[in-house]
Amino acid sequence: MQKFLFIFPWLILLPFLPFSPVKAHSPSPDTVYITFEEFAAIAKEYSANLDARRKNVEMAENRIRQAHANRLLPDLRLTTAHGLVPGVKSRDPNITPGQYYLDPNLENDWEDWGIFTQAEISGLQPIYTWGAIGNLVNAARKGAEAARYELDSQKESFTLQLFELYQSALLIADLERLTNEALRQLNEVERELERLRDEGDPSIEEKDVFEFYILKAEFEAEVAEMELTRDFIRRSWGLVLASGPDRVYLPSERFFDPVAVTVQDFGFYENNALFNRPELRGLRAAGEAANYGLQASRAQYFPSMFLGLSAGFGYTPNRPRQNNPFIRNNTNFLSARLGVGFQQNLNFWQTSNRVERSRIQKRQLDDFHDAAKDGILLELSDRYREARISESRRESRIKALEISSEWVRTEQIDIDIGFGDVRNLLDAVKKKMELELEISQLTFNLNLNMARLYRAAGLPLGELTRANGSAQRD
Repeated sequence: MQKFLFIFPWLILLPFLPFSPVKAHSPSPDTVYITFEEFAAIAKEYSANLDARRKNVEMAENRIRQAHANRLLPDLRLTTAHGLVPGVKSRDPNITPGQYYLDPNLENDWEDWGIFTQAEISGLQPIYTWGAIGNLVNAARKGAEAARYELDSQKESFTLQLFELYQSALLIADLERLTNEALRQLNEVERELERLRDEGDPSIEEKDVFEFYILKAEFEAEVAEMELTRDFIRRSWGLVLASGPDRVYLPSERFFDPVAVTVQDFGFYENNALFNRPELRGLRAAGEAANYGLQASRAQYFPSMFLGLSAGFGYTPNRPRQNNPFIRNNTNFLSARLGVGFQQNLNFWQTSNRVERSRIQKRQLDDFHDAAKDGILLELSDRYREARISESRRESRIKALEISSEWVRTEQIDIDIGFGDVRNLLDAVKKKMELELEISQLTFNLNLNMARLYRAAGLPLGELTRANGSAQRD
């Protein structure tokens, strides 16, 4: 009999899982049935990897605010100084305190100390920068856009892995149903076999009996393996959903059905991939950001016009302010300046290197975009092929199952009226069991391959699940 041991590639979900201590098993956990949308929403909420990606978006948005801050007084400084200084004294009685600068013999008064306070504020306001600031703002905006597309790409990849895990739970539930039905049929065959054996039916040989019990033992072993896989999937659900021992989540779907969409023409998926894949859109945004950065670097070749302003004061109570506008007492003064100026980086070799680096980054991102486009189209072609094959295989097995079911009914009727052969019934039941299990696996493969095709085409997986939900309600 065909074995139904499955390898679940969604084990790569482990980096996305929240890690929490395992608690003791609760004797009566609550069972909650959830749809895939609810399953994905809870898992994304607890995903540490997505949280880290969201921080990248927040940092990119912070760079936008930093770039905007360059528009208004990007260089504004305040400097203060404080200390103790001695006073001054003049021995000339004809010189007033406001004219102490005229006394060449002015002395420090070491018996008179005062607290010195000084503050100076200066700032530069850009007036015209040849588009440097505007290009920096646009570059930051496009960088944030690229970060958001990167987050979208991670979300879609994570959603695909969650879809795999959700479908695995549906597959295991369907296999449990099929194995229970298969065990029931095997028990019926066993009773019929024992009855014919007890009646001494010459058509029953010991070889047939041994073959049957070997078949049943192998099947029971596979059922035990399936139960272990089921427990593993449930534990994986618990990790993804960060659920405690008092709550168990299970799929809300009653039946394991194929997705309610069919494979369309390749051109449909190709057009969607080229316009909607977040990786390509992110690289296009990053390329535009690099182009804006290149324009900002080129602006450094030209002088920038600034409005400069500065103001300051100093106060020390034991040092008089001087009345001459050409004389400044640094311990007691008040001043302000406002004017227009130019700023130019004269290290043109350095500016040239910056421009060249920006130009290389732009070409590099263009190359990345072209390479990603080729890779996505190759991936899409492979996913399209897999989806087509899965769809065709499942349809052929469905037809074979219909024939096998008719075969079982025919053999069972022949047995009931006394003309049948129990070996033929056993062969029919065995084939029907194998086909049912194979169809269940092919349904899983079809759903997964369709989800991978949608991911490769940049289509939201929600369209698959919504279509399935509508079909089940109908």
